[in-house]
Amino acid sequence: MIDLQSHGSVTAIRMARTFLGRPLYWTAAYWLDGLLIDSGPPCLADELVQIVEQLGVEQIVLTHGHEDHTGGLYALHRRFPRASIRAAEMTIPFITEPHRLGQQPYRRFLWGAPKAVARVEPLGLGVQAGSFALRVVETPGHSRDHIAFFEPKQRWLFSGDAFIGGRERAWASECEMFGTISSLRGLAVLHPERLFPGSGHVRRTPLPEIHGKIGQLLTLCRDVAHLDAIGMPDEEIVRRLCAGEPPIRFWTGGHFSAGNLIRACRRYNEVFEPGVELAKGEQIVRSEQ
Repeated sequence: MIDLQSHGSVTAIRMARTFLGRPLYWTAAYWLDGLLIDSGPPCLADELVQIVEQLGVEQIVLTHGHEDHTGGLYALHRRFPRASIRAAEMTIPFITEPHRLGQQPYRRFLWGAPKAVARVEPLGLGVQAGSFALRVVETPGHSRDHIAFFEPKQRWLFSGDAFIGGRERAWASECEMFGTISSLRGLAVLHPERLFPGSGHVRRTPLPEIHGKIGQLLTLCRDVAHLDAIGMPDEEIVRRLCAGEPPIRFWTGGHFSAGNLIRACRRYNEVFEPGVELAKGEQIVRSEQ
């Protein structure tokens, strides 16, 4: 399934594999004046190519190496061999050698397995798309190689998966709390007026939501520290703070779990004072008890 949405000069290309007619999980690519940001999953690559044929593409850039953002590159490169492909240095090995992704079975089912693309160039400090100049912003946390793109004149932020909306209930085992919070704070400093995230759910006034996410994560870390201090067992902490393990733990074979989220909080607390003050504008979000 592909859903196109127009946001002025930006076209959001939302993609999802369906099951019994329902989308399982949305991911997005964005088109801006001949520039394509991310390339969707392998399973929808042919459909994406058909869309891009109508829009035209001269260059492709990637926010990170996960297959739901890079999986369309092989088909795009075959159809548009003159279009440049650029990514962060740390992302390039995932594109040229996709086995490095270490896909679990559920990821292969959900997105498909990406094919290698040999010709990928390293990104510099920014990218030009017609009259738009996008700056590269390092945003590790969701993955070590993650970057975002910011257009300062329009105050547009293409955040990839550096920002994921909603309350956190489960994390992948490789997600890192300090990087996530630091990256979100860095994005907030930019004062974006339009947020184009990896889900394709575009935000028009994103700053309060970014601050709210930071506050939610810091509060969760503090609550984990408190419950650890009184010796509460892990299973009870997960129940108290995350309402128990969600179904995604079963479907992903434990790759995503509430336990991973609690452990990420512990790693953060080992380095930073759990009672750290929130910056101005970051909302305190109480975990459900």
